[in-house]
Amino acid sequence: MEEQKNIENEESKKTNFDNTKENNDFEKKKPSEEMKNVPSTIWKYIVSIFSFRQDKDLNILEVIDSIKQDIEFKGHNVWILMCSIVIASIGLNTNSVAVIIGAMLISPLMGPIKGIGLAVGTNNFKLLIFSLINFGVATGVSILVSFIYFKLMPFKDATPEILDRTEPLIIAIFVAFFGGLAGIIASAKNSNSTVVPGVAIATALMPPLCVTGYGLAIGDWTYFFGAFYLFFLNSLFIFIPTVVVIRYLKFPLETYINKRRERLMKIYFTVFLALIIIPSGIKFMEVYRKSVFKNTAELFIQDEIKQIKDISVYGKEFDFDTKTITIFLIGNSYITASRKEELQNKLQNKKYNLLNSKLIIVQNDDLKDDSFTPDDYRMLVDDWKNKIVERDKRISFLEKENETKLEFNYNLPKLKNKLKFVSEFSALNSFSASNSIKMNLKGEVDTVLLIVTSWNDSLIRKNRTKRMKDWIKINMETSEFELIEKTNK
Repeated sequence: MEEQKNIENEESKKTNFDNTKENNDFEKKKPSEEMKNVPSTIWKYIVSIFSFRQDKDLNILEVIDSIKQDIEFKGHNVWILMCSIVIASIGLNTNSVAVIIGAMLISPLMGPIKGIGLAVGTNNFKLLIFSLINFGVATGVSILVSFIYFKLMPFKDATPEILDRTEPLIIAIFVAFFGGLAGIIASAKNSNSTVVPGVAIATALMPPLCVTGYGLAIGDWTYFFGAFYLFFLNSLFIFIPTVVVIRYLKFPLETYINKRRERLMKIYFTVFLALIIIPSGIKFMEVYRKSVFKNTAELFIQDEIKQIKDISVYGKEFDFDTKTITIFLIGNSYITASRKEELQNKLQNKKYNLLNSKLIIVQNDDLKDDSFTPDDYRMLVDDWKNKIVERDKRISFLEKENETKLEFNYNLPKLKNKLKFVSEFSALNSFSASNSIKMNLKGEVDTVLLIVTSWNDSLIRKNRTKRMKDWIKINMETSEFELIEKTNK
């Protein structure tokens, strides 16, 4: 028995020793293992910040119902759209950014595009057809209303706000993409969010639609197709993030009992996406390259041309297709042929990297050159016409402003009778009053009521001057005036 107890005690001590050793080893390993898990923990935390898939208030079925309810364009939606299109057209016509923004705030264009994204994201062919029909209705109504507006309005000048929407722009595409992304995320949140994504989407869609109607109204097909393609491209870049987010949130896909029909639907969706995305992707890259070319050319003009003394840039044109930069200059100085060649070579350096680009500089004396084509003359004439129109508008505005400032509201014949009754004014020969422009040495300009009195005697009397000033204050109801007195002897 004693031997057995001794054996058990030895085994117990051995077990305790082993456990102690394991615990010590674990304590030694624990900090190092925790340090190894730190990057993983940080990454999970970062992912949890940006992930919205696990949001507590995300109810996919409610989100789907909400999107479907906003797709149909009929009744009040159509009238709200018509009102917003008219307001946006007024803003474009008057070059008022504030009015255009006001139209965007009430635009309901977001619904059908989200419907198309939901249909593609869930393989719902019926919903796709329904959304496309309503998108077509919204587009047609918008173009028709803007066409009617610009057809009826007498002012049809192409304002800068209109010209900015006559071709696809890289900035507008980015606005469309992030507007669409904000739109579908806000819809997935399905709550009263402070984000108003519809405004960003309207920013990308409404002005191009209005300019499409404008191009149709004035018969300019370049404006029409350019603005409509900008609208189409922006619509696509609103649609793409919608599909991506819907797939990311794992919305339930539409199921078909007939597997053959399901495969057919998948083929239809694949073809639909290919027909839209591939040409638009090619166009997007073209727009991107064109934007880079234009911005680099602007930088070249700013750094190399505008720094030349006694020369001003009054016009510039960038032709991306022919890689041509045309600059129209005026001034007392002249750029020689050798200097032109030097500037041409600068286009090729690393700063600008405008390889194979051609620089054309048109100066005053170049107008006598036989190589100057009729199109060049027409462009110059149009440019100067626009400048003259702007000058005339400015002159008209200043004249009206000047008339307001110099407006004279005093009835001098009536004042004459009042002057006769003051005995101290018996020597008065003439009394004149008018608004006059006054400028101090700082260059500050103001208007002042100037009164000139002419007396038949030879002296300026202080008491009479004071009496005259008091009379003017009472009868002309002003204390802001200047009095000049003259004598005839």
